[in-house]
Amino acid sequence: MRFGRHLSNTPKGLEHAQRIGCDTVQVFLTNPRGWAAPAYNPALVTAFRAAVEEYGQSPVVVHATYLINLASPRPEIFEKSVTLLRATLERASLYGASSVVFHVGSTTGTAEDAGLERLTDGVRQVMTGAPKDVMLLLENDTGGGGKVGYRFENLAAVLAALPQFGDQLGVCLDTAHLWAAGFDIGTPEGAYSVLEQADSIIGLERVPVLHVNDAREACGSHRDIHARIGEGMIPIEGLTAFLQHPRVAHMTGILETPIPTLEDDTPDWDAERAHMALARGVAGLEMPEAPVATS
Repeated sequence: MRFGRHLSNTPKGLEHAQRIGCDTVQVFLTNPRGWAAPAYNPALVTAFRAAVEEYGQSPVVVHATYLINLASPRPEIFEKSVTLLRATLERASLYGASSVVFHVGSTTGTAEDAGLERLTDGVRQVMTGAPKDVMLLLENDTGGGGKVGYRFENLAAVLAALPQFGDQLGVCLDTAHLWAAGFDIGTPEGAYSVLEQADSIIGLERVPVLHVNDAREACGSHRDIHARIGEGMIPIEGLTAFLQHPRVAHMTGILETPIPTLEDDTPDWDAERAHMALARGVAGLEMPEAPVATS
């Protein structure tokens, strides 16, 4: 397993990734809470790709903006979601990313079946003519509020409906979202059972990315509040069994946990390296050697 965390999409962000013990990274390429993609900056793309090589961060995963909702019954939201998600895939290809992860959305009060039909149609529109070197990954959700990605069956239904994009579509599993949706991964037995369900319904070979997060709320809360590994509600025994299962060894593990800060509110990278060491240990992975400091 390659293992890293979400950081900024800059050469400095990739330098920090190496410093704290990452060998892979996830980034935003658009405003995570805005509809407008930033203007294309060729110099930034060139610098980013050079830094990926320099700091050994591979693969690069992109997370799409949180506003995207392909299950929305509102035509303007649906259309903007299709446009922005397609633009994100195109931008990710320019940056040399392997995949784009997105939250599949909510029906906002309408029937789940109708929401799934809209989601499937939206993904079809996004993928038609999209770059073939970047996968689009549907992320499982917490459930509640009309969210349609909380059931493995729903994610699998979208994949099954679009066989023409089989090599370009997959799933990203988030441990905190599983927990919040009611999947009890807090014991080894529970973790193995959930992975067996995911394998039988989705196929774990179609899950190239794993978001590794603890959760602040109880199992089944439907609350999406991440915690640092070992500081939330998911028992470490279950998370250890989940991350060290042989069927997840091919996945790219990404932390989306809070980064601690110093008194001046700047990131505490030394503390984050210690947390990365803990998380990698839970996953059964050694820490990379610390880079040599340069003046």
